[in-house]
Amino acid sequence: MSMDRLLRLTSGVMLLLVFFFGLMGTNVGLFWKAFVVFMALNQIQSAFTGWCPVISLYRKFGVKECPC
Repeated sequence: MSMDRLLRLTSGVMLLLVFFFGLMGTNVGLFWKAFVVFMALNQIQSAFTGWCPVISLYRKFGVKECPC
């Protein structure tokens, strides 16, 4: 799987996870709310800078940049 697809998969899975924790009731912890805000801010900054911490992690794991 290419870096781009894996990054999108990671983002989607994490957002779904936080969404399902939100469905569990009004007793959602502050951590999960802060996590959604962190993800949103990270995606916005990566749109402008081209850098994402998850990409750095995936590079260390040897994920290829393109499906070449």
